[in-house]
Order: sequence, then structure tokens, then C-alpha cells
Amino acid sequence: MAVFAIALGCFIALMLLVISMEEGGDNLSAHALSLTAAVVLLSQGSGFTVGPVQLTLVPLLLTVLLIALVRAFAQRMSCDAPGYAGGLVVWLLLDGLFRGGTDVELHDDLLVTLAKGCLVFSIGYLLAALPVSMTVARVVQWLRDSVADRLRTTIRTGVMTAASLMLGYLSFGLITVIVWAVRNHAAVAKLFELLAMGTGSRILTTVACVAWLPNLCIWAVSWLFGAGFSIGDLGSFTLWIGQSTALPSIPVFGIFPEPVEDQTVRVALVSIPLLCGLVAGLAAMWSKKAFAMRIGGETSQPDAELVMSFAYPAGGFCLTCALLSISSSLLFVVSNGGLGKERLASMGVDVVQSTQSVGRPTALGLLAAWLLSLVGVAAVFGIRWASRRVRGRGSSAVGATADSTAAAEDVPATGRQQETATKEEQDDEHEPTNTTGAGIRLS
Repeated sequence: MAVFAIALGCFIALMLLVISMEEGGDNLSAHALSLTAAVVLLSQGSGFTVGPVQLTLVPLLLTVLLIALVRAFAQRMSCDAPGYAGGLVVWLLLDGLFRGGTDVELHDDLLVTLAKGCLVFSIGYLLAALPVSMTVARVVQWLRDSVADRLRTTIRTGVMTAASLMLGYLSFGLITVIVWAVRNHAAVAKLFELLAMGTGSRILTTVACVAWLPNLCIWAVSWLFGAGFSIGDLGSFTLWIGQSTALPSIPVFGIFPEPVEDQTVRVALVSIPLLCGLVAGLAAMWSKKAFAMRIGGETSQPDAELVMSFAYPAGGFCLTCALLSISSSLLFVVSNGGLGKERLASMGVDVVQSTQSVGRPTALGLLAAWLLSLVGVAAVFGIRWASRRVRGRGSSAVGATADSTAAAEDVPATGRQQETATKEEQDDEHEPTNTTGAGIRLS
């Protein structure tokens, strides 16, 4: 907590000092400690109000960095239960001190603030403790001994496929945000000019806005797949519309996208989760480390084992869809927040609609991969069956031809034998007798 708070406090103090020097007016650096305490609590999910600004939009990058710090220190110091208990007590005490050390109005009461801090600390500590826990190792060994290999492979493949797809979608979101920033950098520069901000203020405020980069990436995923996002009641952004009315002059708002005019491009963007599901499904179906679908040799026949082998990918893909829907819903929920009390009180995505835009086409892609594999295997065995039938008919035809040839050779020989025998009989009937001739001459 000290490493995180000191680094954050130094940056906030520098940013406030530069803004005070370039913009004039009161020395804002005097509010650095109070604002640092508030931002530390904000990174754990507790919003606050400063004047007209009601900030409930959690900077997810700071939250991820805070969890990573807890995990790193736990790995180096202690990963056992007493270490967790002692660290959690100190962590909650520090959160209580930060809560009492800020002048801003906090939205959550003490118990809610401590509960959110406990959740953040527990996630970071468990990420360090679970890989080296003996209890986890015993549970894993019990699962290996009790659960069949095919079932373990199915569960592992389903989980890994869901994680890979989710990471891929977040990567698409990051690329989309970069494209927004490149295309609309002129609008951001114009907003800086309208606000008459100096160079130092521009740089430091831009760096500060990077803390909300994961939020933008998650919103970009929703926008990319057709659901879109909104900035309170003042702006709505989808692939089809990009309208805003009287948005506040916040430079980061300048990167928000325009609607996509090309229908083909829109269809291609919306089809990304379908194609990703199809590719991931085919890879899982045929990879040796996953379901490893294989077709037997030339003379093999489809058997019960091959038919049942398609049930495991079906179960694994159902698990993938469930995990993907749950994880995407959680990400969409934590990425939402607000910057104001009325028209900007709700910023972000529609959780249900965005989850459907991610989950449904991915499920269709996985189903298509399963069906294509099934049809492919059936086609191979069908082709083999047809080829065997053709070869069998060919062998029968060759045998019949040989028999007819042999019969044809036997028929002429028999005819010649019968003709010779008839001729001999006729010769015997017409041959003259010597007895009769002798009797005539004697008389």
C-alpha cells in the first residue's frame, strides 16, 4: 500500500503543481494528500464527490496494478493463512486511515469501503497463494485420481478456450481504442486549445486518463460487436450512430468514434466473435492437446467410442460459453460508472445487451465448429463406405466375366465331340457286308 500510495501521490502532486503553474490561480498542490487518499479508495471501488464532479468510474488500470502489487509482495514475503490474516488487518486499517485522511465526500460508508478493500487484497493474495498451496495441490491430485482423463481434458479445454477468447476480445478492444486515438487526435488537440491548457498540463492529464484505458477497451469491445456504449444522457455511440449533445469539455471524450458508414465493414466487425468462436472451436476439436479428434485407418468403421467422443467437445463448448458470458458480464459491470450527479451519472454499456453481443455469436461459432467436425468425420466414413462398395461391385463383375469366359470355352469342345460321334454312327450304318457278296458269286 505504501508503494502504491506514495507513487500515486507523487504523480498527483506533480500534476496539480504543473496545472497551477500553467493555469494560474490557487496552489492546487495543497490538495494532493486528500486527493491521493480518495484515489486510492477509488481504485478499490469507492467513489467520491469533488464540487460538481461525482466520480464513480473506477480506474481499472490502477485496480489491476494494486492487485499485482499485493500478489508480488505476497510471493516474496508470505503465502500462508497467518500472513493473509495479518496482511488483511493492516490493509483494512490503512483503508480506514485513508478514509479519515481525505476531505472529499465519499459515497460508501465505512463497512462498504472496508469490504471492497478486503476483496481487492484477497484477490491479489490468492493469486500468489493458490499456485503454491499444498491444499490446492492435494485437491488437484484427488481430481486426477478420481476424475477420468477425458473429463479433465474437457474441463481444461473449456476453461482455456474461454480465457483465450476473452483475452482476444480485449486485445481487439485495445486495438480499437488505438485506432480511435489515431483517427480523432485532432479533435482532442482542439479540446486542449479550447481549454487553453499548456503543454505540461496536456501531457500529465493524458497520462492520468490512461488509468481508465481498460474501461475504454471494454467499451470498445461492446462497440465493436454492435452493442455500443453511452455517456450518460448526452451521447450514444454504436456502429450505426455516433451522436452527442453538450458533452463536457473533457479531452479524452474527443477520441469517441463516429458511426461506420460502410455496411460491409459493419457486418465484418459484428462477425468477429462468430469467426473467433469458429476458429477456436476447430482448434480445440483437432488439437492434440485438446479433444484430439482422429479418424481411424482405411478399413476402420465408426464405432460407439467415436460417436461418444463428440459428446465431450459439446460439453466443453457449453462450459466455454458459460464462462465467457459470466466473465464478460463482470467486466462490463466493473467498467461502468459516472462523472456527475444527473446527466453524467451513468456512463458505460448496457450489460445485458453487450453480453449478448459477445456470447451469442461466439456460441454460434463454437456450434458451427462442432457441426463441421461432425460432418467432416461422417463424410470421410461415407466416402470410405462408398469406395468399398464400388470395389466390391468391381470384384464381383470381374469374377462373373471369368466364369462366363470359361463356360464359353467348354461349349464348342462338347459340340465337336457330339458331331464326331454322330458321323461315326452314320458310317457304321452305310458300310456294305462281305457275306452277301460272297453268296451271290457262289451261286
